[in-house]
Amino acid sequence: MGILDRLAKGAESIVEGAADVAGSRAVTGITTGLLSAKIKNSEANDALKANVLARVGDTLLSETIPNAIEAEKIRRTNYSTLESNYGTNFANVADASQFTLNDDTMKQLEELLKENKLDEEALKNAKFETDFNTRYQTRTQTFEEKYNPILKKLGIDNIGALGYNTVESLVGNKQPMQMKTEDMAKGPVPSDAFSSMQVRDYLDPLVSTTDLGTPNQVDQAIAGYRGFNQGIIRDASGQFAGIELFGEKANERNAFKAVMTRIASNYKIKGTEKADLTATALAANKVLFDQTQGYIGDQVLDGYKAATFKEKIQGKNFDINRYNATQFSESFNAANPTDNDKIDTLVSYMFDDLQTRSERIHFAQSFAANIKDSAGNSYRNLLLIALDPTLIPAK
Repeated sequence: MGILDRLAKGAESIVEGAADVAGSRAVTGITTGLLSAKIKNSEANDALKANVLARVGDTLLSETIPNAIEAEKIRRTNYSTLESNYGTNFANVADASQFTLNDDTMKQLEELLKENKLDEEALKNAKFETDFNTRYQTRTQTFEEKYNPILKKLGIDNIGALGYNTVESLVGNKQPMQMKTEDMAKGPVPSDAFSSMQVRDYLDPLVSTTDLGTPNQVDQAIAGYRGFNQGIIRDASGQFAGIELFGEKANERNAFKAVMTRIASNYKIKGTEKADLTATALAANKVLFDQTQGYIGDQVLDGYKAATFKEKIQGKNFDINRYNATQFSESFNAANPTDNDKIDTLVSYMFDDLQTRSERIHFAQSFAANIKDSAGNSYRNLLLIALDPTLIPAK
């Protein structure tokens, strides 16, 4: 309550309590003066508020709404361009990662695509929590909740909407049309079943132009490592025809090949652009081990080792548990005392030190499955969720 309000309230009490003593006329005069001051003060405040409201409304109508509509038009155009060039799922991920906002963000994306290749398989199988439409509608609702009260005070309703009709009529001159929605998971889907919507999770660096030969030649070079020979297939004459692997083993092979691609230039056959596949595979095996099992066993966990066959079988199904450990190492605990510290450090390592999606997934899948946080959550699963929630097998 302001000072004039308090004085007016006090004057009203004087009128009620002092009428018999001093006469109501004199006291009423005092009260009238105080109330008049209050009214004038209110009028001044109202005028000030009206002036501010008018200025806000003018800015809203002349700048904020048109700019928002134009921004949506640009974003929509960029989305359509990406969809035409790379498919709906990639356009959805790029939009969610804010690459469709303007020319600058699109140029940043273009540079990323020049330096990396898309993991088309991961994109094809992805299930997303939102699509262009749902994010657009969220932005529209937020905009309207923020600005429609101002417009209503000015006596203008609904002009602030950024719905499809408004956008198309003002900037499109076309019939209202929504974006395709096949990129969004349909129906009630658990939140932990959705795929990552970060562009970086679907890119593998192109860092070597060294000729590694045909896929079969590469498969033959790596067949002697990590049990990949279990997937060897042969043609009718018994000749090597490639390696067919599934699940985690297939991703491990992808990670192995990603490392080979990255280091191949160090193992060129003299006078050619071809890689010595034997030397490259040998080196790649060590690099992949050092950055995955070696890092986990030497710097993160004590007692880290591959699970026994018996431990891998549960309920007649091949279990995801391939490694176990006794505990976090003393040094890792000292540097990362809380659950959040630990998972943050491990996730940062995956994204900062491991260069491809397949290498990150292999790291997460190689983490000891029996190590859990204080709430009983498997660190292995937490790492997989950080990469892509769909990597967690359904129970």
